[in-house]
Amino acid sequence: MARKRRAYHHGNLRAVLIEIGLKIIEEKGVRALTLREIGSLAGVSRMAAYRHFANKHDLVCAIAEAGFHEFADALAAATHSAPPDFGSRMSAMFAAYLKFAREHRAYYDVMFDVEELGDEPQAPHDSEGARAFAILADTIREGQKRGDVRTGDPDALARFVWSTVHGISTLHFDQGDGFVPLSEELIREALAPPKA
Repeated sequence: MARKRRAYHHGNLRAVLIEIGLKIIEEKGVRALTLREIGSLAGVSRMAAYRHFANKHDLVCAIAEAGFHEFADALAAATHSAPPDFGSRMSAMFAAYLKFAREHRAYYDVMFDVEELGDEPQAPHDSEGARAFAILADTIREGQKRGDVRTGDPDALARFVWSTVHGISTLHFDQGDGFVPLSEELIREALAPPKA
């Protein structure tokens, strides 16, 4: 009589594969990621991993989505815990962004890896990346209503802030904290309404 295969004991293989993928990225980088190695480290057959992810691209997108989920939660927590004025909320989000990039480097590397994700890492529109962006854009809209932010397309201003803080956080990995306060001040000045 044929032996029955042992039942898989992990409660959520998909989550386990994502977690192992992050560990591989931390140790070796995104390019070293393979479904074969992840399945092996999870103790499952190669085909078990392919039941959850069709290929490496699908896995990378799932890791990015999980990262954006945590990132959006961090931005939301920062805005809710800050005083209601625009400057305080912007400072809190700025700090949350830098903290996330520093403490979740593997997620961060995958979330913004255009080569692995394609040209639209935040698609589809209702993804966690879109939720994170909306938190920033909504904060800018509120600032405009209060007269704390210059007029203009709030989404365009949010893209400016996002790209600036992203660049700062990337440089921060190599340069340290020295230029961060100056960078935040420059963003505030760029968003401020014209002086009368």
